[in-house]
Amino acid sequence: MYKGIVFDLDGTLIDSPLCFQSIRQELDIPDGHYILEYLELLPPPVKKEKLQRLQDIEVEAAQKAVPFPGVLHLLEDLNEREIPVGIFTRNCRVAALHVVDNFRMTINMVITRDDAPAKPDPSGLQKFLAQWNLEGENLLFVGDFRFDIECGKRAGVRTALFTNGGDVAEDLEPDYIVHHYSAFWECIRPKKRS
Repeated sequence: MYKGIVFDLDGTLIDSPLCFQSIRQELDIPDGHYILEYLELLPPPVKKEKLQRLQDIEVEAAQKAVPFPGVLHLLEDLNEREIPVGIFTRNCRVAALHVVDNFRMTINMVITRDDAPAKPDPSGLQKFLAQWNLEGENLLFVGDFRFDIECGKRAGVRTALFTNGGDVAEDLEPDYIVHHYSAFWECIRPKKRS
C-alpha cells in the first residue's frame, strides 16, 4: 500500500476540452513544440502576455471539465484510508483549484507550474516527498502522458499510466497501467522493480 498518491490533472483526473493543437495555433507556437517550453524562450513581455492568455484558456477549459468515471469515488476511498492525495500538473494554479473546488475533491496538496518547474522536471514530486516525509518507493504518481512517467522515474517514485481504455505507447514503461478507475486497486498492487 502506498503512503501517498499524486495525480496529474488534465487527462488523468478530469476530461477537459483543452486542445493543445488549438492552443499552439492561438499562441503562434509552431507544431512540434511543447507549449510551456516554447514560451520560456520568448522575450519577457511576450511571454507574460501569452502565459496570461494560456491561463485564460485553461480556466475556461476547467469550467467545462468533468471527472473521469470513478475518480470521485476513488478520492473518497483514499481519504477514508488516510492516504494523502496530491495533484501535480503543468496547468496553472487558478484552473487546478477551480476543478478541486468545483467537484469538492479531497486533495491534500496541489502543485502547479506556478509552484514548481513544469514536468518532466521532478522538483514538484520532490516537494511531495519532502512535505509528506516519504521515500520514493512509498509514493505513486499517476498520469496520462510521457512527461508524467518520465517525471516519476526522475523523482525515484513509482508510476502508473492512466489510459482511459486507450492504447499504451510501446516506449513508455510505467510500473502500472490503469485503464479504468474501477480497477484501480487491482492495477497498482505493489511489485518489485526489475
